[in-house]
Amino acid sequence: MSKSIKVSNDRIQQVNMALGLNGYPSQRALAYDTGLSLATISNFLTGKPVSYTSFEELCRKLNLDWQEITTSVQVISTPRIRTNTQKKTKCKSISRLGNCN
Repeated sequence: MSKSIKVSNDRIQQVNMALGLNGYPSQRALAYDTGLSLATISNFLTGKPVSYTSFEELCRKLNLDWQEITTSVQVISTPRIRTNTQKKTKCKSISRLGNCN
């Protein structure tokens, strides 16, 4: 299960100000420096969910304390999608035990 997290609504302005204060003239410059997509940068700066690892990386680059700009309630779990191939693989490994349908 992957986790996503977002900037608290009351901290969005602070996060956007941190962009310029840390030498990034644009979202594109931050995207280039981090290797993250421009969409991820935009989502982060507008308070939309991004992956936990991207959130941490962006906070490091912008010198932000991630715990101050979000709340634990805002950690969003996204269910892992199980495909038929994953089910078959699991079944194959269990079949030798005689527990597979």
